[in-house]
Amino acid sequence: MSTLRETTASSAEQAVRVEVLREAMIGELREMGAIRSDRVAEVFRAVPRYLFAPGAPLEEVYSPTAAVHVKWDEQGVPISTVSAPELQAFMLEQADLQPGMTALEIGSGGANAAMMDWMVGPEGTVTTVDIDPDVTNRARRLLDAAGYARVNVVLADAEYGVPQHAPFDRIIVTVGTWDIAQAWVDQLAPGGRLVVPLRMRGLTRSLALDRDGDHLVSRSAMICGFVKMQGAGTHQERVLPLRGTQIGLRFDDGGPDDF
Repeated sequence: MSTLRETTASSAEQAVRVEVLREAMIGELREMGAIRSDRVAEVFRAVPRYLFAPGAPLEEVYSPTAAVHVKWDEQGVPISTVSAPELQAFMLEQADLQPGMTALEIGSGGANAAMMDWMVGPEGTVTTVDIDPDVTNRARRLLDAAGYARVNVVLADAEYGVPQHAPFDRIIVTVGTWDIAQAWVDQLAPGGRLVVPLRMRGLTRSLALDRDGDHLVSRSAMICGFVKMQGAGTHQERVLPLRGTQIGLRFDDGGPDDF
């Protein structure tokens, strides 16, 4: 009986901490201009973010500007994260997801797909795709546990989109890319919107691009940062060391001839 009371008290204390940290985060995101609508504020209240970052400190989970890293490559570089709330909020504002829409997330983590699912509602459909089976398995497990079993989780190279669930009213890309895959454009519904972090000349900008006939029209942009795209759409940077491994020049395209 004592153990049960202690567990109940601990759960109640955590719920209070989550609420306090969540409201503080939402307030800061509003001040930063990342949250601009009541609807995006409400989705941050509705989706239990901490369930998608098990084991991470709550202060880190609800920090407006901190991404929670969940997987690293052999060099210790993060290759899968729960994106920072600042970026998630801005991209959700850019996407302007509405009830009944069909949406695709490229780059799975769980939390963002859950928020997209809340925004499109029971009449809408959300699919999330990733090339890494560890990532998709984790996303499936966490989405199910958090009550978002409706989300389709697909293991595939997103360079080719997800044709079996297309066309999409919205596509949100949550990994950094150097180009826009033709499949993403082809699988956008007429008038659909693509939100993509595109790296150009050393800077990554989250762009909101609307499909207008056979081309895309930019609606907004924000400088941001994401883990790199994997698979067929990957792009290798070139790094020129200047002082051992401490200082280097990074080239997105080209570089010195004698590199």
